[in-house]
Amino acid sequence: MLLRLISGITRLAFVLMVAIISIAAGGYIAILTYQAIFYIPNVTVPSVLNMEINAAQQELHQSGLKMMIVDEPVLGDSSNWFVISQKPLPGAEIKKNRTIEVEIRDIRISNQIPNLIGKTLQEAEKLLVESNYTIGNIAYSMHHQIATGRIIAQTPNAGEISADNIEISVLVSKGVY
Repeated sequence: MLLRLISGITRLAFVLMVAIISIAAGGYIAILTYQAIFYIPNVTVPSVLNMEINAAQQELHQSGLKMMIVDEPVLGDSSNWFVISQKPLPGAEIKKNRTIEVEIRDIRISNQIPNLIGKTLQEAEKLLVESNYTIGNIAYSMHHQIATGRIIAQTPNAGEISADNIEISVLVSKGVY
């Protein structure tokens, strides 16, 4: 009788153990399947700063991102609208199919300081030379999103109107913390 009781308990324990293992394995397979079906890859946000609005939209589309204009000025006859800021900043890693918010302005503003945020020092120098500006002081700091070697901030700010041949000071990322 005791032997039969022990045998019954052993069988019950074995059945319970097999059931628990089967449920755990099924759950694990379900999680892997869900991740495979609904996986959305990360993409690096490209810089569309100082780009014409249609070119910026095309650049974002090619990267798998969408564009939304915020603080939209009254769009007149001019087709010369350029991106002066974007959020998230260039170089940030985000999920594909997300929306990038951009602010646009008319190109007719002269002596406008270009937006250097998200660019490398080499890209910024080239852009500044084309605009008759130079790089001034360079400082370095860690940043929570912007990759190493990319500009975090600038003074004077992008979009401000200034005389030619002034120096633009920049803060460059030492990496993500």
